[in-house]
Amino acid sequence: MEEKRDRLQIFRYNAILSILFFFLSTFYIGTQIKNFDPARFTISQMSRFLTPEKLSYFNAIFFIKSFMDLSFTFFVFKFFKLKLYFPISLIWLVAVLSFGLLGFFPTHLYHNIHLSIVIVMFFTWTLSEHLFANLTKNEGFIYFTNNLIFIQMVIIFFFVVTKNFNAIFESIYLFAVFIWIIIFIGKFLRK
Repeated sequence: MEEKRDRLQIFRYNAILSILFFFLSTFYIGTQIKNFDPARFTISQMSRFLTPEKLSYFNAIFFIKSFMDLSFTFFVFKFFKLKLYFPISLIWLVAVLSFGLLGFFPTHLYHNIHLSIVIVMFFTWTLSEHLFANLTKNEGFIYFTNNLIFIQMVIIFFFVVTKNFNAIFESIYLFAVFIWIIIFIGKFLRK
């Protein structure tokens, strides 16, 4: 059993790698698009400027990130001995899989579906942060997570009120998630 757990260690850092992959890939694509302004458009809205061939690559970025996150999810479930049918597991899975779905429903073609997926992803991810922080039973991390969730809510509220969703907003939000994941992995997913 210990040998199997050791083999799973390869997936331990996939959530960190997936965010870095996503940021670097979308940043690169964004720099290749003349009309893309991160202050005016979301990352998903890059799709409206892409040729069909480049759109396929762009959509693959979402799928690859989601696949990397799924392998990390597998590691987390094994680490905490969670079954797939546990509510905490299902909530986390919905958050991870919904990110992959964003690539199949570009915002300029499927605005309402895309927006619905984003809302589901936001709520399930936020709930996952809270549930997994509680799973660690570390009061400091629970306190940190609750404060980070509050900051994420303030960020969302600010951009909803100003009606200014854009790639800068998304980057700030993902950076907050990135910090949480680094701490979660670094402190609580050790042998």
